[in-house]
Amino acid sequence: MISPAAMARKIREHFSSLQDILLFMRILSLVTVLPAMLKLLSIRMLMQMLTPRRMTTSRKPDTNKGQDKIVKYADYILSRNFWMFRSTCLRRSLVLYHFLRRGGTNVQICFGVRYKGELGQEEFSKELEGHAWLLYKGEIFLERNAAMAREYRVTYCYPAEDDRIPKEDLQFTRENR
Repeated sequence: MISPAAMARKIREHFSSLQDILLFMRILSLVTVLPAMLKLLSIRMLMQMLTPRRMTTSRKPDTNKGQDKIVKYADYILSRNFWMFRSTCLRRSLVLYHFLRRGGTNVQICFGVRYKGELGQEEFSKELEGHAWLLYKGEIFLERNAAMAREYRVTYCYPAEDDRIPKEDLQFTRENR
């Protein structure tokens, strides 16, 4: 059993202020309800709920300190791999998208697909696999493996590049099949 003094030291190591603790708790809360949201809502409704009505405007919207804390806390919670706290690209991207936009960083979330396996393999599968990642100023952002993300064909990005909220759910066309 950990002593109260040791617990206090551990908290001070990872949280420098009450705002850090509140941020951690907000991320934990979103990660907790996200599985239900994914099951119950369409992607359009989910993205509208996760997109803050107004982005915070700060003097430095690209501040690395705030981004680093969001990524650190989200990755810590999702890395527990216990019950609903499973680290998937979708959950990670949705959590980062929500909190980065709340903090003033104008990111987009992208979803893509590719065929399983390597293109050069003889046993190339016709089964699709998906991936989710963030874009910032048109570049892959905070992705652990940006080269892998480039292998996916983008099927949907939110918000659309012209920053309007899409009126319809994703429609597959000849170009994005």
